[in-house]
Formats: sequence, C-alpha cells, structure tokens
Amino acid sequence: MNAPSNASTPLAPRLFERLPEIYRLRDAEQSPPGQLEALVDALDSVFVALRDRVEQQYDDLFIETCAPWVIPYLADLIGVSHLQGDARTLRADVRLAVHHLRRKGTLGAVESQVHALSGWAVHAVELRDRLAWNQHLNHLRPDKGGASPWQSAPDNDPRHPVRGGTASLRAPAWLSFVGGPFDPYARTVDLKPPLARESEGGGQGPARAAVNLPNLGVFLWRLADYQVPAAMPARAEIVGLAVRFDGHPQGDPMVLFNTHRFRADDEPPNLADGDAVPHPMPAARLSSGAPAGNPAAYVQVLSYTGAVPPEPADGAPGLVLHVPADPFAGVVWRFRGANLCAWEAGLAAPLAVHEVAIDPATGRLVFGVASAAEATALAAGLRVSATHGFSGPVGAQPVPHPREAGEALAVQVSSAGGPNALMDALANLGTLGRPLVLEITDSATYRLDTASISGAGVDGALRYLALSGALTIRARDGHAPTLRLARPLRLRPVDVTQPLIDVRLQGLYLTREAGFPAGAALVEQAALNSLVFDGCTLDPGGARVLDGSATGGRGPLWPALALADDYGLTSPAERTAFAQVPAIALTRCIAGALLFGPGYELTLADSIIDAGSGTDSAAPALAIGLNPGWGPDLQFSGITVFGRTRVERASGSGGVFMHRLEVHDNQDSHGALAAPNVPGSCIRLSWLSGDADRLPPHFGCVFGRGAAEPARLHFVAQRFGEPGYAQLAWTSDRRIREAGPEEDEMGAFGFLLNAHKWKNISIRLREYMPVGTRALLVPVT
Repeated sequence: MNAPSNASTPLAPRLFERLPEIYRLRDAEQSPPGQLEALVDALDSVFVALRDRVEQQYDDLFIETCAPWVIPYLADLIGVSHLQGDARTLRADVRLAVHHLRRKGTLGAVESQVHALSGWAVHAVELRDRLAWNQHLNHLRPDKGGASPWQSAPDNDPRHPVRGGTASLRAPAWLSFVGGPFDPYARTVDLKPPLARESEGGGQGPARAAVNLPNLGVFLWRLADYQVPAAMPARAEIVGLAVRFDGHPQGDPMVLFNTHRFRADDEPPNLADGDAVPHPMPAARLSSGAPAGNPAAYVQVLSYTGAVPPEPADGAPGLVLHVPADPFAGVVWRFRGANLCAWEAGLAAPLAVHEVAIDPATGRLVFGVASAAEATALAAGLRVSATHGFSGPVGAQPVPHPREAGEALAVQVSSAGGPNALMDALANLGTLGRPLVLEITDSATYRLDTASISGAGVDGALRYLALSGALTIRARDGHAPTLRLARPLRLRPVDVTQPLIDVRLQGLYLTREAGFPAGAALVEQAALNSLVFDGCTLDPGGARVLDGSATGGRGPLWPALALADDYGLTSPAERTAFAQVPAIALTRCIAGALLFGPGYELTLADSIIDAGSGTDSAAPALAIGLNPGWGPDLQFSGITVFGRTRVERASGSGGVFMHRLEVHDNQDSHGALAAPNVPGSCIRLSWLSGDADRLPPHFGCVFGRGAAEPARLHFVAQRFGEPGYAQLAWTSDRRIREAGPEEDEMGAFGFLLNAHKWKNISIRLREYMPVGTRALLVPVT
C-alpha cells in the first residue's frame, strides 16, 4: 500500500507522449508552441484525478494509509472515542486499540498507549511498590521462608537497593537515582495532593510521584534523542599518554543522552529500562566494575577501516566511539564516568591504558593509550556518534528532509574526499549554467572559504560565490554535517540581469572558524531571488563556557544574517539592473540575529531567533530588523525570539516575542503605509512582552506585563546548546501552553502539538485505568 499523500503524480507515460510523433513535432512548431500539449494535459488531469480517487478509496480501508478525515470513522467501527492532534498519533491510537483493550490496566498497555499517543518515552510504575516495609518485631514477615530481603541483592551486597529497603549511604552511585523514575529506594506513604491546582483545558496537569496505594506513576520524557552518526569531535589534545576530545564539533559543552529503545509492544511486553530511555547519562552507570555500573548500555567502541566509519546500528547505545582498526583492532576498552572540567590537573584515580573517561555533563572524553603512536592515530581517526536531547526537529538534526519537486540529480559529497571536498564541489559555479544539488552524505565537518574556491567572484577585498543557476546544499537523511566558515558567506549571480536564482540550504550546521572576522555575520550578501534555510542551525553563539563557575559562563553572541540595503552590489549599474526583492526564509531553524532592512522579505516558520537576550535581560539586543530604521516585512508562524524586533510589517500567529516588538505599520498608521497589493499587518495568538510595544491589529494575544491578567512566561533553558533550550516550562501561563494556533502552545515548538498529546494521554488513561487506580503524569524532561 502507498503512504497517504495529497500530491497527484502524472500518468506514465503522459497522454501527450502517446500521440504520434508528427503531432508533437507540429505542436512545437506553432506560435506559441505547446498548444496541443496544454489541451491534452488538461484531459490527462481528469484521468489522473480518477486514478487517484480509486487508489485512495482502497487506501481508506486501512488505518495506516487512510486520509486523515477517515480516521474517526474507522475509530467508530471498533468503539474508540475521538481525539484531536497529530494524524500520526491518531492512527497509532486506532491501530493499537484492540491490542490495548486486551491488556487493559497492565503496565505494558499503559506504556504502549502513551507512546502511541505522543511518541514520547514512558515508564509506568505502581508507586505502591515503593512503600517501605514496616514490620512489628513480634510478627516478622516470613518473606519466602524467612530469608532477609537483603539477600535478594546481587552477590549479597548490602549496598544494592532491594524492594522495600531504605537507602544505603555506602552506595553514592545508587543515590544518584533518588527522586527519578527509577528510584530504587522505599518511601513512607505520601498523603499530600499529587496534582497541581491548575487543571483547566480538559487535561490533567503535571503531577508529583506521590508514593501511595492507588497511585500509578507515568513518567514522560518529552525531549527526543538525536544521534549524529560518525561526527568529527573537536580539539584533540594529547598530554602524555592521554588524548582528550570534545564530543561537539565546535567544542561546545553538550549533555550526553542515551538513545530510546522502545519495547513495550513486544510479546511479552518489555517495560522501559532505566538504561534505554532518552535521559542524560548518569555518570554512575558509565563505570566498568562499579556496583551501579552498566556501561554497555550507554557506550560502545567500534573499530573501522577506510575513510568513513559505518553508521551505528539500530538499537545502538547513546555514545558510539569509532576508532581506527589500526592499531586498535581487538582492544578491550574500559570506561569511567568522571568530571573532566579540570582534567588537566589529573583524575582521582590515574587513567589506565585503554580506559575511557567520559563526562556526560560536558561531552568530554579522555582516552588512555599505550604509546605515542596510538595517541596520534586516535587523534586523527576518532569519530563520535553522540546523542543529544532536544524538544523536536528544529535546527540541524539527523532527521529525514523533504525534497523539492523536480529537483536535479544530486552530486554526492563525502569526507572521503578530504576536508576541502565541499569547496571542490562548489568550484566554477559561474560557468555551470544549470541548477546544482549537492548532497553531503555524512556528518563530518567541512571547511568553507570562498577565497579558496576556484571560480569565486572578487569584489575588492570581498569574495563571493558567483552563481549561474540555482544551488541546493543539503544533508543526507539521518545526518547533520557541520560547515565551518572562514569568512562571511556572500551569494550573488554572475549577471544580475539573468533569470531568477534560488539558493537552498537544508539540514546543515553553519558555524565559524577560529579566524572568522569578529562581529561579522555568517551570511552578508544575498543578491538572489530567494535564500531558504530549511532545518539548519546558524550558530548564534552564547553556548556555555566552562569557566569553573557553577553554571558556567556564556560565549560570545553572533548574528546570522547582516544584509545591506544595496544587496552588496558596489556597481551603480548593477544595483539598478537588480530589480528583485530577495526573499529570505527560515523553516525549523535556529539562528542568531537577522539584521537587514525593508529591501528584503522575511518568512519564519517553527524557528528560534536568538540574539542572546533572555527573560531577565535589562538591555535586550536587536534580534530582527534594524535600529535606527525598520526591518523587512515579516511573515511568521510559530517562532520564539530572544531579543527585540523592529520590522516594517508583521503578519502571523504563534509567536513568542521575548522583548519589545515594534511594527512600523501599526494601528496608528491609518493607512499611510499601505501599498498596492500588500496586505496590512496583523498578529494572532502570540505572546507579547507588553514593554512599550508598537503593535498592529492583533487578536487572541497575551501580554507579559501591562495587562489585567499578565501571562507569565518561563523556559526550561534559555542558553543555546542546552537540552531544554526554548522549551516552555510548566510554570508558564496556561494560555501560552494551550491557547496558541491549533489550540496548542505558542512558540517554535507549537507544530509538535504537545498540548494535544498531553490531553490525549490524560483522556485515554482515564478510560483504561482500573477502578481505584489513579494515573499521575510526571514529566521527567
């Protein structure tokens, strides 16, 4: 069966192609040509529509392929109540309905149902099992013939927790699990209300894991795991027989996550394991030989031959280290979880040969080797498949990417071609004369310096990519390559009078080399018809800096785009001939400040624009637009902006503007800014700061200050690179979380429909819970 699709594919061959060749030749000779072809194609479209309708009627018989409007009708056939939300989760809910009904009330059914409705990792716990065993000295519990519960611990080790047992202070590794979903220690009964007061909107709010007889804890991981396969780590440093790496390609601190391995739908079901959920890796579990250690579930070392290692297999742990087979074939590695912030001062226990110290809080790795030759080989050949956690596919993530219709055949680019492979593929674009699609086939780091590209244009001291046709640079599905720029990227046509030229960048992480000009933007010229960033990260800077403080410092902030009003064309004749308004579009991107004026059009969708100004910034920086002056016309749908915004016009919904929003075309303009065929500004269902905003007509918006009922706004994290970056916290006002577009949350992650997922889980658990059991939804991330 075909996957459901609204796109019609033409018949093959087309009806026109079946005509005798003489008619097709004569049709091409007419003025204008193609008249008969247009007529026959119109007839052909009727047959295409008929074929699509017949195929769709067959697809509508199955929940996996039916049209979205058919889902509730199929649900009625098996007695499943209707829900709202993402069509994928609704299909899974109906598809597994009989499976869940047969297992109604079991822990496996709860985990399977919650995962089907949300896609989140889940762990269900009967909290009554965590109650401490209180025994009267005169009436001891037999316990299987009188054996002590402590004898059920592995190797009779009293440091291991057992059911009903309290904490052992001699097991600091196990104590790191206290208060979490896999807390192994017993509790006394908790009689306080487990639910928060706020329960509006039809769904249960977040709860505490209150240990009591009727409570069933349903722990949810709302952050997804993203494993970037075989990436190049940063900054290899050799000190004696130790080699240190930073797992992030830019050397930024990153929290290492484990991968999610869902098995609740197995027969029999396997409940979630603490070592198979998308959670930050606990250092205690990474140590070989420790009582609480289980490094095999978190880290794996694989040797490889050739230039590029293979991708990790399905079900691989969160950290896969690819080492060259020469000289490491057959080596057995040991692991240790450690704090490596000051690794240069030495570790508490000296690093052994072929031992790897891992700091899961910063992503640092230190390898112990046997010789200088091993150190050199490791520094040159190590590749890291590290997993990070994030709210959704925003920014450069290793996910599938949509393809453009009619896209040209892609030219493959791989790190096997050397560090300059991408620049070699971009050579002589000005003489190509046709569209070019480059697909980067791995997650390696590529250098991009326009001064080193053959055929690049020269304008004084500036170098630019001279284009003669459309250009697309994209990542292969499941990869997230890094492009490290030596100087700002400048894009323009060879001849400004030639047909429209479009540039599209997809799935790329754009950042800077160490020698990148200070204060410069990543892109400083876009004299094009359109420049589209789809699923990209334009490194905004501001990541955590390990400076010895508890929270760490913050790195420098960088703008993403800074475009001149003259489009970077120094010749007056070229400026006159360039009769275009470049369209800049960012979809599901993370970017620094966008600094350009009304000579451009800006479209933002499901994106984060970060100028480094959080909720507590006294002097917020400019994130979008110009000051003095006004920025471009802005169309937006679901954005989060850390900084001020100054634009000519603004239309859209689902925005979270952290600081002052100023729109030139506001309510006081009275049509003075109106232009023919240009719609006026209007903002819907957004959060606005209320800090002297200059606003156009708006509907359904909430304000942070100055309103009778201000809507408080909080994020889990506001610093780029942290797992909960730009994720709405539960302490945010309910209107922000549930009153945005589609009756879901406002901001960059509204397209995930998280509010619908939460409500759907609450509804289904109420239907499926046995009498006397109360399900408590406890968010972990």
